Amino acid sequence: MDHLALALSGSGGVQPAVREVADATPGRTGRELAMVAAAMARGIDDESAWSRVPARWDPARRAMLLASRAGVAPAGLLRAAAADLRRDTLAEVEVQTARLSVRLVLPLGLAFLPAFVLITVVPLVIALATSVSASW
Repeated sequence: MDHLALALSGSGGVQPAVREVADATPGRTGRELAMVAAAMARGIDDESAWSRVPARWDPARRAMLLASRAGVAPAGLLRAAAADLRRDTLAEVEVQTARLSVRLVLPLGLAFLPAFVLITVVPLVIALATSVSASW
């Protein structure tokens, strides 16, 4: 979305900017933007054009529709949507990392606890038992 916002900042219109970003972006993202640009070039309204791409483009779609309805430049709204998306992604990564750390505790405990008992506790008990039985 940042690329799209940048292209809209220096472009003459939405459809040419979407086309430029689609041409410069490889893979699935480029193909999806190309579908939006092609729909806009055929005269399909913005809302219908953006509805042709997956839900991951909803923040961009909402920003573009809000900008067109309000009559403002969409670049600022796209930058804000991109920042929100980055923040949400970072929060999800942090949640998944916390879940992973909790899931790792049980296997590590099951692996290290028996080793600790065998290496530390058992020799200590044997040494104490030997010491106590020798003093009797």
